[in-house]
Amino acid sequence: MYPFFETIRYCKGAAENLFFHQQRIDRTFKLHSVDALLQLAAIDFNYEASMQNAILPIVYKCKISYNITGSYMVLFEPYSIRKIQTFTFVEIGSKTYDSKYTDRTWINLALNEVQTDEVIFTKNNLITDASYANVAFFNGTNWLTPAQPLLAGTRRAMLLKEKYIIERAIYTQQLSQYHLVKFINAMMHWEECPCIQLH
Repeated sequence: MYPFFETIRYCKGAAENLFFHQQRIDRTFKLHSVDALLQLAAIDFNYEASMQNAILPIVYKCKISYNITGSYMVLFEPYSIRKIQTFTFVEIGSKTYDSKYTDRTWINLALNEVQTDEVIFTKNNLITDASYANVAFFNGTNWLTPAQPLLAGTRRAMLLKEKYIIERAIYTQQLSQYHLVKFINAMMHWEECPCIQLH
């Protein structure tokens, strides 16, 4: 019924980064040759939160599930940051995830098949994304993020605009050039993002 979704950080009465979430929603509708029928500006997030008792001063994940007719459902749940200490590279060949689809079967299967906390997907050894986040690598001077992610994240878009990160093609063979990797998504501010030292 709802093949797409957005997860929006909501805290203390504020739904964050809506401009970039709306951009991604618009891209999803465009991919299906339909005018964007879902406008986040029309949603009363504070009313929805109060109806679901999401009023404590903590971070909530506001999940908006929707379809191309413009129908949607809003669900709030408390958010906690995953602890990530290890990851595995997983080559995915021709698989794609160009919209934020509700069906994440192949992504979840890939994560379940490894013994590490997280996976980072690659295509012909070109680094793309982790299972739930975009990634950024620190080379001692700059934070670089893959130029061709599976899904262009909303936090990633904001960080690019604010010049915290720079786009670049990054291959697994180049990993020795980087000292740290961060996992970035809509639910976490930059300073909260899990970070792993590479060597």
